[in-house]
Amino acid sequence: MESMAAASSISSLSLSRTLSLSTPIISRSSQLQPRCFGFLSLSLPIFHKFKSHPKIPAKSPNFPILIVRNSSSITAKPSSELPKKRTDSEQDEKLGALRELFSRPGIGIDAYIIPSQDAHQSEFIAECYMRRAYISGFTGSAGTAVVTKDKAALWTDGRYFLQAEKQLSSSWILMRAGNWGVPTTSEWLNDILAPGCRIGIDPFLFSSDAAEELKEAISKKKHELVYLYDINLVDEIWKESRPKPPNKPVRVHDLKYAGLDVASKLSSLRSELIDAGSSAIVISMLDEIAWLLNLRGNDVPNSPVMYAYLVVEIDEAKLFIDNFKITPNVMNYLENAGIELRPYESILSEIESLAAQGAHLWLDTSSVNAAIVNTYKSASDRYFGSLGNKGKNKTMTYDGFQWSSWGTHWSL
Repeated sequence: MESMAAASSISSLSLSRTLSLSTPIISRSSQLQPRCFGFLSLSLPIFHKFKSHPKIPAKSPNFPILIVRNSSSITAKPSSELPKKRTDSEQDEKLGALRELFSRPGIGIDAYIIPSQDAHQSEFIAECYMRRAYISGFTGSAGTAVVTKDKAALWTDGRYFLQAEKQLSSSWILMRAGNWGVPTTSEWLNDILAPGCRIGIDPFLFSSDAAEELKEAISKKKHELVYLYDINLVDEIWKESRPKPPNKPVRVHDLKYAGLDVASKLSSLRSELIDAGSSAIVISMLDEIAWLLNLRGNDVPNSPVMYAYLVVEIDEAKLFIDNFKITPNVMNYLENAGIELRPYESILSEIESLAAQGAHLWLDTSSVNAAIVNTYKSASDRYFGSLGNKGKNKTMTYDGFQWSSWGTHWSL
């Protein structure tokens, strides 16, 4: 009896290993499923090599069947094919107003890219910087909107597919980033635009690395990446309805929680600058600034940070922040730490001034925005160009600087 049972078991195992996709899938659980779940259709790339699909037997009313189809059926669908719960007129008006700006003198673009980030590459941002949410209606924390003269598309990740389906109007194409067959923003632009078009961005909203990557990608179709320094097109149509910038005061983070005083932190950083042969470092990440200066803010919901830039030189430091956020107590604290205050909007002027003095800046191009990096490059080129032969041996370097080791000291 035992030998017969073993033989039966081996035979069953052998049979199970030879089952093909053309064999009905039989299981105890499948017999308990409602009939509406009896037919499963998947798309898998593994069967591209077949000239025809595997032979499938006729559908049985008792068993579910697995059918494999060519993966070319997986494409990004216009959101118009998805159920909607609201009218489209408001979003259509915004898109129309945005497109009218494309032909304005001094702009002259064929497409405009609106990312989610602020000028500091933050994922979670103040309401006044939620430009992508305003123009598209999609309020998830991650996504990129691209608007051309006759199309609009939004990319987001799997966390937000269902939300985007509900919030986007029929004027938008939902691009489910990461899904098979869904193009990237640059691939899509290269596909739908005629060669030689101009694609505009706000350079404050892209890291230098991201902007360079985009520039290289679209150059395959001879497109030009246009930096619009002086105007954000979404802000231009948002106008009076745009929320006011955050204005809550900054506070000092007590040393008993911070663990290390600001003088010690700046001293360590300056030692790194000297070792690297740099004149100064530009810091734009909000959490890095808050940690380094032992300051906390209330500019972003659920994050103790404040909108600011920080430039640390060998013998001085400058904090670029709106003055109305600085209380007398914080002002005294910063003065004692040897930190000067500058207007938030004057950061590019400071970068130009440093470059005009021949300063070698330490820049993390993965986080510092393209506006700052390009301003520095252009001003440095002018400076060394003015030196003539004296400047021929000068080599400008743009060093990436990672703050992960410093971040371990972050405390709230």
